[in-house]
Amino acid sequence: MENSMLTMHTNMTPLVLAYGVTPGFTVMARSMYIHRAAENNQTINNGINDLFLLSKFRLYRKNTANYVFDIVPHIATNIPVGSSEISNRTWNPDLGINISFRPRFFAADMSTSYIFSDVSGKLDAKPGNIFNLNTAFSALIPLKSQSEKAISPVVEMTYSHQGKSEENPMNDILFISPGIPYIHSNLALEVLFQIPVYQSNGASMMNQNSRWILGVKYMF
Repeated sequence: MENSMLTMHTNMTPLVLAYGVTPGFTVMARSMYIHRAAENNQTINNGINDLFLLSKFRLYRKNTANYVFDIVPHIATNIPVGSSEISNRTWNPDLGINISFRPRFFAADMSTSYIFSDVSGKLDAKPGNIFNLNTAFSALIPLKSQSEKAISPVVEMTYSHQGKSEENPMNDILFISPGIPYIHSNLALEVLFQIPVYQSNGASMMNQNSRWILGVKYMF
Protein backbone atom coordinates (compact mmCIF):
# COMPACT_ATOMS: atom_id res chain seq x y z
CA MET A 1 0.00 0.00 0.00
CA GLU A 2 1.08 3.58 -0.55
CA ASN A 3 0.32 7.30 -0.44
CA SER A 4 2.19 10.36 -1.64
CA MET A 5 4.78 10.04 1.14
CA LEU A 6 5.17 6.35 1.84
CA THR A 7 5.19 2.93 0.16
CA MET A 8 4.77 -0.12 2.39
CA HIS A 9 5.03 -3.85 1.64
CA THR A 10 3.46 -6.41 3.98
CA ASN A 11 3.89 -10.19 3.99
CA MET A 12 1.53 -12.17 6.23
CA THR A 13 1.91 -15.87 7.02
CA PRO A 14 -1.09 -17.24 8.91
CA LEU A 15 -1.61 -20.69 10.40
CA VAL A 16 -5.27 -21.66 10.87
CA LEU A 17 -6.54 -24.73 12.72
CA ALA A 18 -10.23 -25.67 12.66
CA TYR A 19 -12.01 -28.47 14.49
CA GLY A 20 -15.58 -29.66 14.07
CA VAL A 21 -16.72 -30.27 17.65
CA THR A 22 -20.07 -31.51 16.35
CA PRO A 23 -21.58 -31.56 12.83
CA GLY A 24 -23.15 -28.19 13.63
CA PHE A 25 -20.45 -26.47 15.71
CA THR A 26 -16.87 -25.59 14.72
CA VAL A 27 -14.06 -23.74 16.49
CA MET A 28 -11.09 -22.13 14.75
CA ALA A 29 -7.83 -20.52 15.86
CA ARG A 30 -5.44 -18.38 13.81
CA SER A 31 -1.91 -17.21 14.51
CA MET A 32 -0.13 -14.92 12.05
CA TYR A 33 3.44 -13.78 11.47
CA ILE A 34 3.68 -10.33 9.84
CA HIS A 35 6.67 -8.69 8.14
CA ARG A 36 6.15 -5.03 7.17
CA ALA A 37 8.72 -2.85 5.41
CA ALA A 38 8.52 0.83 4.40
CA GLU A 39 10.54 1.71 1.29
CA ASN A 40 10.97 5.42 1.92
CA ASN A 41 12.50 5.32 5.40
CA GLN A 42 13.84 1.71 5.57
CA THR A 43 11.62 0.90 8.56
CA ILE A 44 10.99 -2.81 9.19
CA ASN A 45 8.49 -4.21 11.68
CA ASN A 46 7.84 -7.89 12.20
CA GLY A 47 6.37 -10.23 14.77
CA ILE A 48 3.40 -12.39 15.72
CA ASN A 49 0.01 -10.67 15.52
CA ASP A 50 -2.82 -11.21 18.03
CA LEU A 51 -4.23 -14.71 18.37
CA PHE A 52 -7.67 -14.90 16.73
CA LEU A 53 -10.43 -17.28 17.91
CA LEU A 54 -13.70 -18.00 16.10
CA SER A 55 -16.69 -20.24 16.76
CA LYS A 56 -19.46 -20.89 14.27
CA PHE A 57 -22.65 -22.89 14.53
CA ARG A 58 -25.26 -24.11 12.08
CA LEU A 59 -28.45 -22.08 12.29
CA TYR A 60 -30.18 -23.68 9.29
CA ARG A 61 -29.33 -26.38 6.75
CA LYS A 62 -31.30 -27.76 3.80
CA ASN A 63 -29.70 -30.76 2.09
CA THR A 64 -31.39 -32.22 -1.00
CA ALA A 65 -30.27 -34.31 -3.96
CA ASN A 66 -29.87 -31.15 -6.08
CA TYR A 67 -28.52 -28.52 -3.69
CA VAL A 68 -27.32 -27.65 -0.18
CA PHE A 69 -28.29 -24.40 1.57
CA ASP A 70 -26.65 -23.27 4.83
CA ILE A 71 -26.91 -20.34 7.24
CA VAL A 72 -24.01 -20.22 9.71
CA PRO A 73 -23.45 -17.35 12.22
CA HIS A 74 -20.10 -16.82 13.92
CA ILE A 75 -18.70 -15.14 17.02
CA ALA A 76 -15.02 -14.25 17.11
CA THR A 77 -12.43 -12.07 18.77
CA ASN A 78 -8.73 -11.39 18.82
CA ILE A 79 -6.70 -12.02 21.97
CA PRO A 80 -4.43 -8.94 22.29
CA VAL A 81 -1.13 -10.70 22.98
CA GLY A 82 0.69 -9.90 19.72
CA SER A 83 4.04 -8.23 19.23
CA SER A 84 4.00 -4.51 20.08
CA GLU A 85 5.59 -3.80 16.66
CA ILE A 86 2.50 -5.24 14.93
CA SER A 87 -0.45 -5.13 17.34
CA ASN A 88 -1.97 -2.15 19.14
CA ARG A 89 -3.14 -4.58 21.88
CA THR A 90 -6.84 -3.73 21.72
CA TRP A 91 -9.89 -6.02 21.93
CA ASN A 92 -11.86 -6.17 18.65
CA PRO A 93 -14.77 -8.66 18.84
CA ASP A 94 -16.37 -9.79 15.59
CA LEU A 95 -19.93 -10.93 14.82
CA GLY A 96 -20.96 -12.30 11.43
CA ILE A 97 -22.98 -14.70 9.35
CA ASN A 98 -22.31 -16.87 6.29
CA ILE A 99 -24.93 -17.95 3.76
CA SER A 100 -24.02 -20.61 1.20
CA PHE A 101 -25.91 -22.20 -1.71
CA ARG A 102 -24.37 -25.19 -3.49
CA PRO A 103 -26.26 -26.66 -6.47
CA ARG A 104 -24.22 -29.76 -7.38
CA PHE A 105 -20.89 -28.60 -8.91
CA PHE A 106 -21.41 -24.85 -8.32
CA ALA A 107 -21.33 -22.69 -5.20
CA ALA A 108 -22.37 -19.19 -4.16
CA ASP A 109 -21.32 -17.86 -0.77
CA MET A 110 -22.00 -14.58 1.01
CA SER A 111 -20.54 -13.63 4.38
CA THR A 112 -20.77 -10.49 6.46
CA SER A 113 -18.99 -9.46 9.63
CA TYR A 114 -18.99 -6.43 11.92
CA ILE A 115 -15.88 -5.68 13.97
CA PHE A 116 -16.20 -3.56 17.12
CA SER A 117 -12.88 -1.72 17.29
CA ASP A 118 -11.18 -1.15 20.67
CA VAL A 119 -14.17 -2.03 22.87
CA SER A 120 -12.11 -1.46 26.03
CA GLY A 121 -11.28 2.14 25.01
CA LYS A 122 -7.52 1.68 25.32
CA LEU A 123 -6.58 4.02 22.48
CA ASP A 124 -6.81 7.80 22.88
CA ALA A 125 -8.45 8.13 19.45
CA LYS A 126 -11.00 5.35 19.00
CA PRO A 127 -10.77 3.76 15.51
CA GLY A 128 -13.95 3.31 13.52
CA ASN A 129 -15.82 0.01 13.54
CA ILE A 130 -15.47 -2.15 10.42
CA PHE A 131 -18.17 -3.77 8.25
CA ASN A 132 -17.07 -6.48 5.81
CA LEU A 133 -19.06 -8.10 3.00
CA ASN A 134 -17.68 -10.96 0.90
CA THR A 135 -19.30 -12.88 -1.95
CA ALA A 136 -17.76 -15.79 -3.85
CA PHE A 137 -18.86 -17.78 -6.89
CA SER A 138 -17.08 -21.01 -7.77
CA ALA A 139 -17.36 -24.25 -9.72
CA LEU A 140 -15.93 -27.71 -9.05
CA ILE A 141 -14.40 -29.35 -12.14
CA PRO A 142 -13.24 -32.98 -11.67
CA LEU A 143 -10.10 -33.90 -13.60
CA LYS A 144 -10.77 -36.80 -15.96
CA SER A 145 -12.29 -39.78 -14.19
CA GLN A 146 -10.28 -39.33 -10.98
CA SER A 147 -12.74 -38.16 -8.36
CA GLU A 148 -9.99 -37.25 -5.88
CA LYS A 149 -8.54 -34.58 -8.23
CA ALA A 150 -10.32 -31.36 -9.22
CA ILE A 151 -9.90 -27.65 -9.83
CA SER A 152 -12.31 -25.02 -8.55
CA PRO A 153 -12.21 -21.63 -10.36
CA VAL A 154 -13.51 -18.86 -8.11
CA VAL A 155 -14.28 -15.14 -8.27
CA GLU A 156 -14.62 -13.20 -5.02
CA MET A 157 -15.84 -9.67 -4.34
CA THR A 158 -14.79 -8.18 -1.02
CA TYR A 159 -16.11 -4.88 0.33
CA SER A 160 -14.89 -3.25 3.55
CA HIS A 161 -16.18 -0.09 5.23
CA GLN A 162 -14.45 1.46 8.24
CA GLY A 163 -16.47 4.10 10.08
CA LYS A 164 -15.22 7.63 10.65
CA SER A 165 -12.90 8.08 13.61
CA GLU A 166 -11.35 11.06 15.35
CA GLU A 167 -8.20 10.80 13.24
CA ASN A 168 -9.40 9.38 9.90
CA PRO A 169 -12.38 9.89 7.58
CA MET A 170 -14.58 6.98 6.50
CA ASN A 171 -12.72 4.39 4.46
CA ASP A 172 -14.30 2.15 1.79
CA ILE A 173 -12.56 -0.40 -0.42
CA LEU A 174 -13.76 -3.00 -2.92
CA PHE A 175 -11.65 -5.90 -4.22
CA ILE A 176 -12.42 -8.26 -7.10
CA SER A 177 -10.39 -11.45 -6.82
CA PRO A 178 -10.10 -14.28 -9.35
CA GLY A 179 -8.48 -17.49 -8.16
CA ILE A 180 -8.17 -21.23 -8.59
CA PRO A 181 -7.67 -24.00 -6.03
CA TYR A 182 -6.29 -27.40 -7.02
CA ILE A 183 -7.74 -30.24 -4.95
CA HIS A 184 -6.15 -33.66 -4.50
CA SER A 185 -8.07 -35.80 -2.04
CA ASN A 186 -7.66 -34.11 1.39
CA LEU A 187 -5.11 -31.54 0.15
CA ALA A 188 -5.91 -28.21 -1.57
CA LEU A 189 -3.46 -25.69 -3.06
CA GLU A 190 -5.01 -22.26 -3.56
CA VAL A 191 -4.05 -19.02 -5.31
CA LEU A 192 -6.05 -15.77 -5.36
CA PHE A 193 -5.19 -12.39 -6.90
CA GLN A 194 -6.90 -9.43 -5.21
CA ILE A 195 -7.46 -6.31 -7.34
CA PRO A 196 -8.68 -3.07 -5.70
CA VAL A 197 -11.30 -1.59 -8.04
CA TYR A 198 -12.60 1.16 -5.72
CA GLN A 199 -11.14 3.08 -2.78
CA SER A 200 -12.50 6.16 -1.04
CA ASN A 201 -9.38 6.98 0.99
CA GLY A 202 -8.35 10.57 1.46
CA ALA A 203 -5.00 11.72 0.15
CA SER A 204 -3.38 11.37 3.58
CA MET A 205 -4.36 7.68 3.98
CA MET A 206 -2.73 4.58 2.54
CA ASN A 207 -4.18 3.19 -0.69
CA GLN A 208 -4.19 -0.57 -1.17
CA ASN A 209 -2.45 -2.09 -4.20
CA SER A 210 -3.03 -5.50 -5.80
CA ARG A 211 -1.88 -8.50 -3.79
CA TRP A 212 -1.52 -12.28 -3.94
CA ILE A 213 -2.95 -14.83 -1.54
CA LEU A 214 -1.41 -18.32 -1.57
CA GLY A 215 -2.77 -21.12 0.57
CA VAL A 216 -2.33 -24.77 1.50
CA LYS A 217 -5.25 -26.59 3.16
CA TYR A 218 -5.31 -30.12 4.54
CA MET A 219 -8.49 -31.79 5.80
CA PHE A 220 -8.06 -34.49 8.43
